[in-house]
Amino acid sequence: MFPLSEPVISEIIFAMENQTEEFVLVASAQKGVSVVPFSSLSYDSDSAQDSGIRPEDIYSLPKWFSSDGFNLLESFAKSLCSSPVRDELLGVLSNGRGVFKNFKNVLKNHPDIERDFHRFKERKMRSRVEEWYASLRENWSQEKSADGDTLSLCLISDGFSFSRYDRKAESGCVESELRIFSEKKEDELKAAYPGDAGVLLADFWNIRSSRALGEIGGADGFVCRTASDDFVGCLLFSSGPADARESATLTTCFVKDGFHGLGIAERLFETCVSFMRGHGIRTFFVADFFMSESLEKVLFGLGFEKIHSFYVARFF
Repeated sequence: MFPLSEPVISEIIFAMENQTEEFVLVASAQKGVSVVPFSSLSYDSDSAQDSGIRPEDIYSLPKWFSSDGFNLLESFAKSLCSSPVRDELLGVLSNGRGVFKNFKNVLKNHPDIERDFHRFKERKMRSRVEEWYASLRENWSQEKSADGDTLSLCLISDGFSFSRYDRKAESGCVESELRIFSEKKEDELKAAYPGDAGVLLADFWNIRSSRALGEIGGADGFVCRTASDDFVGCLLFSSGPADARESATLTTCFVKDGFHGLGIAERLFETCVSFMRGHGIRTFFVADFFMSESLEKVLFGLGFEKIHSFYVARFF
C-alpha cells in the first residue's frame, strides 16, 4: 500500500484540475509514488520492465469533471452571507458563458473572499482524494478492526494524524479531555453572560456534555493527534448496530486549547463524512449547538442543509 503524503495529495489535486490530459498515480518500489501523464507510460515493453513499473503499480486518479468544478463554485457562492459579492457570483454562474474565468475575475476584486474560496476549494478536492484513498484501502483490506470492519483512512497532514477512534484504547483519554474542555466552556459561558443567563447556559452545556460522556464507550468517530502522538481533538458520533445503522448523530466534537484555528475540526468533519459515505450511513445529524460560524460554512460545503435546529447531510 502506498502512503498518501502531502506532496502526493497536491500532485493529485493539480492533475484532477487538468481537463486536457489524463494523469495516473504510479507507486512502485523503485520509483516511489508520483503522478504522471498516462501518455508517458509504456508498460508493455522491455523498457517498462527496466523502469520497474508494472500494470498493477498504476492507479486511476479520482475523477473531477467540469461539472464538479461548477458545483464547487455554486456551493461556495451560496455559503456566503447575503451580500453584493454573493449576488454577483451567483449572477456569473447563471450567465452560462465564461463562468470559470468570470468567477475568478470577481474574486480578484475581493482578496479576503478569494482567500476563503481557495481554502474551500482545497478542502473540497482533498475530501474527494480522501474518499478515493479510503476506497483503495478497503479494496486492499489491509487494516481490520476487531469486528471485521475495514478501518478508514489515517492521513498525516501538517504534522497531525487523523485516525479511527479506538474505544478500548482511547475512551479514557477522550473522557478526561472532554471533562476539561466542558469545565472551561461552562466558565466561558458564565463570564460571557453574567447572572442567571450564564448559569442557565452553563447548566445546559453541563447536561449536554454529561450525555456525551455517557456515550463515549459506545461511540464511533475519529481522533486527531500530533506527530508525537499527543491528543489534540476528536469527533464522535452514535449510530445503530452495524447491520442497521442508516443514520448517525454527532455526540461530541472538540479541539484542545492551543490548537484552534488550524482547521482540525474541519478535517475531522471531512474525514467523518468520507467514512460515512463508504460505510452505508445515509443520514448524519448535527445539532446547531455545536456549530461556530466557520464550521457552518464547512458543513454547507460538505453538503449539509439546515433544518430547524439541526444540520443534516444525506448520503445516497
